[in-house]
Amino acid sequence: MGRWILVLGTLCAAAATGRAADESVEERVRRLEEKNREILERLQRSEARNSALEEDARRFEEERRAMLATEVEGYLKATEGAVTDEQSFWKRLTRSGNALQIYGFVRLDAYYNSARADHAIIPTIVLPEDGTVAKRNDDQFAYDARLTRVGFNFDFGEIGPARVTAKIETDFANFPSGSSESRETPRIRLAYINLERGRWTFRFGQDWDVIAPLFPAANSETLMWNAGNLGDRRPMAQAIYKTKREDGTEWTIRIALGMSGAVDNRDLDPVVAGVSNERDGFDSGHPHLQARAGVSGASWVEAARWEAGLWGYVAGLETDTLFAGNDEFTPFVVGLDFSVPLCRRFTLRGEVWIGQALGDVRGNVGQTINTATGEEISGWGGWMELVFLADAQWRFHLGGTLDDPDDGDVASGGRNRNWTIYVGTVRDFTKGLRAGADVVFWETSTAGTGIGNMIRINFWIQIDF
Repeated sequence: MGRWILVLGTLCAAAATGRAADESVEERVRRLEEKNREILERLQRSEARNSALEEDARRFEEERRAMLATEVEGYLKATEGAVTDEQSFWKRLTRSGNALQIYGFVRLDAYYNSARADHAIIPTIVLPEDGTVAKRNDDQFAYDARLTRVGFNFDFGEIGPARVTAKIETDFANFPSGSSESRETPRIRLAYINLERGRWTFRFGQDWDVIAPLFPAANSETLMWNAGNLGDRRPMAQAIYKTKREDGTEWTIRIALGMSGAVDNRDLDPVVAGVSNERDGFDSGHPHLQARAGVSGASWVEAARWEAGLWGYVAGLETDTLFAGNDEFTPFVVGLDFSVPLCRRFTLRGEVWIGQALGDVRGNVGQTINTATGEEISGWGGWMELVFLADAQWRFHLGGTLDDPDDGDVASGGRNRNWTIYVGTVRDFTKGLRAGADVVFWETSTAGTGIGNMIRINFWIQIDF
């Protein structure tokens, strides 16, 4: 009986525990349902707020756009006819308000000549080492900052049917009498106006001669003038025509009317009291004519082009005095220039010419006529060099020049040969810094006097801007 009572009690306790467990589950379910309803209400309230925010954002954007349109319209009305920020900048910098680009470099050269040249800094000949004109191996040394250069490019945009640009370029390589070497004097290198339309460009002002357009790599001071290289700068009027074919070949034709006597400033007449003399080129009464036809094209070397040109020059000179019955003389020259890549690293370039009375274009060792015979001095010359590009920083050059007047045309005391052989290098650093050196063997033969020769060494450093 006691066992049955124990079993019955155990069953009653289990039933009570089950009811308590059921009540606990129901309570948890009820609380979860209440939380779900609370979350749902919150989501509904959040969606309502989001809709209100979206409406506010849309209304704000419409108002912002309307305000911006009003402000832009007001600004345009207020600034009608005013300049842009860029135009305002150029207006403050240049009175015309047109674009300007400044360029140039700062440079120092050091020169050593082992014998006496006609000028320590800007030599064109070596003086005869005969003990009278010059002592043997009478060496020279000089520093020079005159090649320091400043240039300005102007862009005036479209004026009428043409695009108009201009250039002014100056350095300090001027040598007025009495000027000290710490008072270098500015000079005009280039100063011209371009009128460009289609394939044509018309240029008015001081520019490089059309003939002999290439420069030797050595002797930046005189570019081997009167020693084989021709050309200089002068006032002129030019017409330039350029065209390009489908295969990439480019043709350029340049014709110029230039000033005779602008370079050598020559007046062969003796100075006579009471007689008005005029420079011989000016006295001719007309400009000279220069022309060049050039062609360039893609070479067998990747990304390199070859070029060549045929050119000529003819001028007139007139003197006030008769020389052997003559007072009118005709300078002329014909020549060829070329630059040909031989392979990826080597390029061959140079010029060759023949002509007479070439003092004003730096030929025939600066000589024009033989005043004793009244004949023009004729001759031939040129230069050639091999350029080696070692890498992006190092460049080397090896070359030579020759100016050889006809011996029969040269009077005693005149120069009948002027030639050089040179080697040099250029090192390009970063940010426009460059330096280089040239070593030139130079020899000049003077009729009836003898020979002068020298080693010229030039070190230089410059930084471009």
